[in-house]
Amino acid sequence: MKNGMKKTAAVVMAAMLMGTGAVVPAAEDMGIFSQTAIVAEAASVGKVTGLKSKTLSNSEIQLNWSKVKGASGYTVYMRKNGKYNKLGDCKGTSYTVKKLPNATRENFKVRAYKTVKGKKVYGEYSANWNTATNPQACKGLKVSSVGTDSVKLSWTKIGCTNYRIYQNIKGKWKEIGKTTGTSYTVKKLAPATKYQFKIRACKQDDKKTNNNHYGKYSGVVTATTKKSDKITQADIDAMKKELQEYSKSKATYVKEHYTEFWKYGIDYNTLEEFFDYYAKDCTPEESGYDTVDTIHFGESVSTLNDFIKLYKDYIDYEYNKRGDVYYVVYIESCPKGLDVNPNPCWAVYLLY
Repeated sequence: MKNGMKKTAAVVMAAMLMGTGAVVPAAEDMGIFSQTAIVAEAASVGKVTGLKSKTLSNSEIQLNWSKVKGASGYTVYMRKNGKYNKLGDCKGTSYTVKKLPNATRENFKVRAYKTVKGKKVYGEYSANWNTATNPQACKGLKVSSVGTDSVKLSWTKIGCTNYRIYQNIKGKWKEIGKTTGTSYTVKKLAPATKYQFKIRACKQDDKKTNNNHYGKYSGVVTATTKKSDKITQADIDAMKKELQEYSKSKATYVKEHYTEFWKYGIDYNTLEEFFDYYAKDCTPEESGYDTVDTIHFGESVSTLNDFIKLYKDYIDYEYNKRGDVYYVVYIESCPKGLDVNPNPCWAVYLLY
């Protein structure tokens, strides 16, 4: 009868303890007073809080948590197949989980315990903590194709959430895009320009957080965009400047007689003043001109250098024909009414 009372009391105490989340040895294993001591100790085992992590590599995660007062140690658990399985015990508040798959999300819990009469008495589980290992370093990055204003990159597939693309801009690497695929086209680049790129893989913890884990950077690839066949205003300005300078170099008559322009009410102190005036103010609307010629890119000429050479020859011819005239070359996009077609076109005036 007395033994029955002891067992009943133990069962009651165990039921009280279950409300705290503690684990109690079976009642028949010890006497009522030992049972009571365990219940008292178990009730004082606190719940682990502050569980966080630091991803060390693509196979290791370090867990850290706050110290539980009076705890003898801690047990770490990881979820697998829907259940939390024990990984191991530790005395401190840090535990490194090793040999994990790369770019893998994992869930962990920790609980504290006290050792009483050779038995572990546990407190409540911590809240679960979700994190991930880093992906591998990206490999196989290469330049697949190059255009006048774009570069297509491709690489080998690895496990990750997405890939981040970086470009070297003025000596600093800047993230310019991301993709879940194994290729990416960088657009809006300048023609005939050298660029550098690299990538790295990213693994996100879960869909609700922005806690990212990155693999190591890939090697750097270099690509030079193709020369554009599109003519810009900058191209026109450069052609105009070069042909104007060439025209000045041929102006022997003006170099010898520019000071005589005082007869027309214009006084030039230097030859450069004369040149500056014509370079800025001589336009078809304000000056006379012998002829207007149009050149269509892809017809008479196929490159800008061809264009410049053609008009240098033309300037030579005009100076030889009219040695007393200083010509200034003026270039503009073909205006309406001239020989316009869908190809790029310029009208060239030899002004005097």
